[in-house]
Amino acid sequence: MFSEILQGYSSLLSSPQWIILIAAAVMFYIKNVQEASLRKLVLGESENHPLVLTFYQVFYGLVGGFAISLLAGMFQIAFFTYLEVAIIFMLSIFSVTRFSGYVNVGFHALTVFLLMYLLQGRLISSHDLIQIFLFLGISMMVQGLIFLVSYEGGDLPVLFSRKEELRGGFRIEKSFMLPSVAAFVTAGGSILGSSLLFLPILQFFSMKETVMTFGKKEGRFILSALKIISGTVILLLSYLISFHMEWTYLLLAVVPALLYLEPLIFRFMEKKRAPKFVSSEEEIMVLEVRENSAAYLAGLRSGDRIYQVDGKINPTYKNLLAFMGTLSYERTISLEVRTAELINKSIRFTILPGTSTGILVVPPSAEFFQMKKEGKL
Repeated sequence: MFSEILQGYSSLLSSPQWIILIAAAVMFYIKNVQEASLRKLVLGESENHPLVLTFYQVFYGLVGGFAISLLAGMFQIAFFTYLEVAIIFMLSIFSVTRFSGYVNVGFHALTVFLLMYLLQGRLISSHDLIQIFLFLGISMMVQGLIFLVSYEGGDLPVLFSRKEELRGGFRIEKSFMLPSVAAFVTAGGSILGSSLLFLPILQFFSMKETVMTFGKKEGRFILSALKIISGTVILLLSYLISFHMEWTYLLLAVVPALLYLEPLIFRFMEKKRAPKFVSSEEEIMVLEVRENSAAYLAGLRSGDRIYQVDGKINPTYKNLLAFMGTLSYERTISLEVRTAELINKSIRFTILPGTSTGILVVPPSAEFFQMKKEGKL
């Protein structure tokens, strides 16, 4: 099995598919350049170079593709046909993207049957259909694990205005380049894939969500857990139905519905919780601290609440603006903060000339909108 997987990977070097890999890597690099620029604008500097982020995307993609191949071999996933498999897999993938909200599950299933009839005059075999969704479940589980262990990049602090209340949060957007065309190797040594399947698979292995009531680590953990649970349910459901082949075609409707529920569950959890990153008149919430900055090394973290600055209690956003940007002189800052666990701690750090604090806070709503109204922002 190992040799078959390695053979699948090496086949990329002797086929036009390596061009797609390079093109995908370039797209990821351009996206990472944009993310680094935004983080530099917000935090004064980006923690990771775009090339480093792109390397991690490729690395995790290779590891994920290898894991999927091994699991596919363990489950002895193999297909009797190819064209039908390509079409059904593409439609299954597209049904779980952000366009899924506009795709009726019944229409999805009807389209599959219609395409099979027009192309071959017959339906896809029950065996292949079950194998597709077994494969989909495995892919979802591996995807969730990749999101769980990958900490590099992919999250950007953002501010939202909701009913005259300013809230902070994180925009989590992560994608990984899985060479899935070569990685999907079955026990029989056959490779599922062609250039046609590459782009939807790239879209499939991505996550885009906004987190407002959890910290970014908590949010990533929950999103990853939901992905793993969804994949596990699909895998078990497909396996159970394999013993009752007369129910096979129900997977065409049930699986897209299950995957459509996944992001809805997270958003439901978000709506039921109070926003986490909101400042008050007495305390200013820290949304993000740039890693390896002086403030971060001194112990300041996302979620801390600043209630004293240089000995002055009840700090205002206007006062904080005085040292949040890049300074032309050296200055030592003393902060008194309260953690989410209500533990008080003293933070003291020095800002060197030409550097910024690397701190992003959520402005108090009343003060922010008043300053905006007066044209001071």
